[in-house]
Amino acid sequence: MKLFLKNTLLFIFTSLTLLCGIVAIPACLVNRFSDFKINKKNKIVLFGHSHPECAFNDSLITGLKNLSHSAEPYFYTYQKVKKVITQNPQIETVLIEFSNNQIDEKMNGWTWDYKYMSNMFPLYSSFMDASDIKVLFKHDRGVFFNCISISARQNLFKAITFNYNFADRMGGYLKLDRSQTLSKGDSLTHELDKARFLKSRLSYINLIYLRKIIDYCKQRKKKLFLVRSPQYKYYEYRHNEKIYLDIKNRYFSDVKLIDFNNFPLRDDEFADPGHLNLKGAFRFSNYVNKQIEAGILVSGSNSIMANALAVNASAGVLR
Repeated sequence: MKLFLKNTLLFIFTSLTLLCGIVAIPACLVNRFSDFKINKKNKIVLFGHSHPECAFNDSLITGLKNLSHSAEPYFYTYQKVKKVITQNPQIETVLIEFSNNQIDEKMNGWTWDYKYMSNMFPLYSSFMDASDIKVLFKHDRGVFFNCISISARQNLFKAITFNYNFADRMGGYLKLDRSQTLSKGDSLTHELDKARFLKSRLSYINLIYLRKIIDYCKQRKKKLFLVRSPQYKYYEYRHNEKIYLDIKNRYFSDVKLIDFNNFPLRDDEFADPGHLNLKGAFRFSNYVNKQIEAGILVSGSNSIMANALAVNASAGVLR
């Protein structure tokens, strides 16, 4: 009986050791050999969710690389920023999207709900610190272990195939070839949404990780700006504008916001209230390119930037 128990415990210990090795070794290899390099001509990088992903056509913008990704909260952006900045010493300026919906509690779901976490966690889990892992583990252990399993399989495949390239998976410009359909009910819906947003809550985890991104970039002596991409006048999240500006001034006053929220665009240049279509992105990106080529957008000068961004009435303001 004692021999049986001893052999059973030995089997369990051996199995757990092998399991840990299967999970940990590929993750270490991915962390060690991951390739986040971008073109050396790109000295400006842009991070964010689907708003900038659809707004900044970086094929039209000199020296800028759009690394935005749909449904990406700051928790995962932080992991990406660390690798991109470390592996691309040519980067001088970092732009971080800061939109109205990024302060909303829906970002909590983007961080740890299975629907989103099962996609983002396996991509960036190998680069997380213990404190990052703890955030997800404490929220929902069941979801966490399910995503660990997915991550382990994907990392093992990367290690077996020696495919550590993240260049095609970390984001980029997304072309939307559609126009939103507007109706007379839009303004009514806009007002009905207002009551809901007066009761909305904040995503503190998203705000905490935005702060982490800012501090990381500053420690590495990068120029840093927050950016708000154009949003349609009836976009539902614009109802939290007062709260949005209060948070910006209270917690992120050390970073300038280049605000394109009211950049003048026609209705048919939006794919939907939160995203530009290819026509809108073409006009907006050409405007941004002119500011960059003139050395204005990333100059850091309040007066120069404010004057340049005010060329087209409400095209953009610096806050």
